[in-house]
Amino acid sequence: MTAPPISSMLADPRERIASIDVLRGLALFGIVVVNAWFFAFPMTTAVDLNAEASDLDTAAIFVVSAFFQFKFISIFSVLFGFGIAMQCARLIAQTGRSAGFLARRMTILGIFGLLHALLLWYGDILFQYAIVGMMMILLIQLPTKVRLGLGLACLVVSMVATFGFGLLAMISSPEVGDPDLTLRGFAAMQAANFDPASPIWTNAETVAFRDGPFADAFLFRTTIWLFTNVFFFLTYGWHVLGLVLVGSWFHDVGLFRPEGRRLLGNLAIWGIAIGLPVEVLLAFGQLSGDAGPWLGSAMGAAHDLSSAILALGIIGLVGRACAAGRMPLASGLASVGRMSLSAYILESVVFLWLVSFWGLQQFGNLGYAELLFASIGVYGLVATFCVLWLRRFRMGPLEWLWRTASYLGRPAPAP
Repeated sequence: MTAPPISSMLADPRERIASIDVLRGLALFGIVVVNAWFFAFPMTTAVDLNAEASDLDTAAIFVVSAFFQFKFISIFSVLFGFGIAMQCARLIAQTGRSAGFLARRMTILGIFGLLHALLLWYGDILFQYAIVGMMMILLIQLPTKVRLGLGLACLVVSMVATFGFGLLAMISSPEVGDPDLTLRGFAAMQAANFDPASPIWTNAETVAFRDGPFADAFLFRTTIWLFTNVFFFLTYGWHVLGLVLVGSWFHDVGLFRPEGRRLLGNLAIWGIAIGLPVEVLLAFGQLSGDAGPWLGSAMGAAHDLSSAILALGIIGLVGRACAAGRMPLASGLASVGRMSLSAYILESVVFLWLVSFWGLQQFGNLGYAELLFASIGVYGLVATFCVLWLRRFRMGPLEWLWRTASYLGRPAPAP
């Protein structure tokens, strides 16, 4: 007997897990809210929560820090692991193999990520997910409980790494007495000693992204992308890998099946009861600006864990609401979730048009509150596009391209 062709295994939309689509759509909302700062500010400004700001901007910083930052990318990481485990189980059940297909799928995702990072925005996450996905080809073969233990261990490593990197704030960069703010491109990087926090770098970065030319914007985008990748794989990457492993465990224990409703309920209760108050307190602490390097590093490490706990609480709450048919805006969120790859890229395109030299040139000109409202508007536009697109087509344009390449042929239409 021969195995069925892999192209025949494209899941029927009627078999989709509605809760996952809704959670993906909700996660993309939270992601664009956080990414707005990195779309529109120099990198160091985007991560500086103690920057002087108006009362309205301070309120926006608090809202994003307490209720959005790290929570929704954590949700996406859990769903990514769940999806890998689900695909692997289906592939093995029908063909007896999965590694080749998953490797091809992650390679294509990595290509999407590279194009996104180098041509649009340095904060791309697709490339990193592709690397983690490649690692999961081996890790998914481990027993279920071993993956859970390994995932929790990765979260601990992430906390320790976050604490350690936080202490680097004790190392002060040499101050430039009279910074030359007329420098641009590579000359500005050299004069800043390749320190993104230098005013020379920050000014040149702002000009490159707001006014161009493309060569300068590309140089800063590529360089910052390399910096962020090093940081990711040394620190936050452990957080992502840990939650991906936890997500694969959730698949194996049937989180979104009827027998998983009790677990969803426990996640909702304990995740929100523990994660939410801790995140609120940490947001207040960060805004106070009084924490020294040691306390600030400890708060960063606590935030690394508590954001994951709150993310699990949101997964439980939304999962139970979807199971009961009481999730607000479920249909619209599910449409975005079904087109998560296309929607993620489209969010970048729309926001970058607002701030970049090839658009409205508002980079560095908008406040935190303005960016919060802008992110809500961008998500609304993207969600509207997704709803209208799916009225006519079965999947998003990038999803079609991804699946076509992954399955080595055009996906068979649903019955």
